[in-house]
Amino acid sequence: MQTKRKNLKIGFIVQFIVSGAPLMADLFIPQFAETLGATRFEIGILGTAFALSMFISATIFGRISDKLGRKKIISIGVVSTSLFYAVSFFSASFPNFFVLRILQGISIGIYPGALAAYVNENSGKMDDYTAWGALGIAFFLGLSSIIATLANIRWIFISVGVLYLISLFLVSKLKEEEIKPLTIPLFPKEIIKKNINLYLAIFFTFTGINVTWTFWVLFLAELGATPFMVGCITIMNPLFEFLTLKFVAHRIKWRSTGLGILILSLAFPFFSLARHPFQIMPLQAITGIGWAFMFAGSLNEIMKNNKETGTATGILISSISLGNITGPFIAGVIALLFKSLKYQFIFAGLIIFVGFIIVSKGKGKK
Repeated sequence: MQTKRKNLKIGFIVQFIVSGAPLMADLFIPQFAETLGATRFEIGILGTAFALSMFISATIFGRISDKLGRKKIISIGVVSTSLFYAVSFFSASFPNFFVLRILQGISIGIYPGALAAYVNENSGKMDDYTAWGALGIAFFLGLSSIIATLANIRWIFISVGVLYLISLFLVSKLKEEEIKPLTIPLFPKEIIKKNINLYLAIFFTFTGINVTWTFWVLFLAELGATPFMVGCITIMNPLFEFLTLKFVAHRIKWRSTGLGILILSLAFPFFSLARHPFQIMPLQAITGIGWAFMFAGSLNEIMKNNKETGTATGILISSISLGNITGPFIAGVIALLFKSLKYQFIFAGLIIFVGFIIVSKGKGKK
């Protein structure tokens, strides 16, 4: 029991770091890409390439962790992510950075399924797991805004690399669980079929989310936000996600995934009405609440309904990655059609509502 408690503490701290650390850099990727000469459409393609590489990686390594164990896979993902983020400091051109983003996507896709499964196998609750991730996102986004204000954005890449090295040290302290290999086909169609409504709903939800996220910093800049203001506004989402998970989510079990998706679909269109950066803050709080129900709810469903937790979670992460692929591409197309970035949020709300319809039908079948 004490070993499990120790593993859980370390697992939660690792989740705290790896959830927030990459977003320190990702928040300012559009601005950084612009300094390297990228157009807005190319920035959208950059996001698509990153997500595609993450999709492929998560699909493969979630399954592998069910066969080889969690710790090895987590370690590989953490060390490779550290390397490729740190090397980005030296990016001299957009094509060079484009390749590094693909490598970052592959690395980040390696460990999430294995880490979530490891925490679940050590009696960890997915609400707590997600809450630690949200707290990490809030903390490190705030830290990134300070670094971006005081130093060149490039130093954020070095910071991310160092944080992942700290995570690697923590992962080395985890007790390697006994491996009980599961027989899983190369294409796990039964797992996909069992969870298809959830996977599709999450795909549409993250497609919409990424339509807004692709030009998030540039949208806030249009409203007059400084780098420090960008950080303050952005952390409202994970901060309220954390508060919701710690004090509210466990009281509302009924259709929590669908409730979260519905909140997101209704909230995003209101972003288009903002005329000042700080008008975004209450909307960020609302989307944080929606995100809490959506993400923790989906993880709870996966852990409850599947014995192949690594594979099933890996496919969930892949569904997110597919949304990360289509979202930036759609955002790039919208940017070509409309000069103002406010239209991104209107289309995002419509796309996410499709996810709500799908997950609602899935609940009705059970």
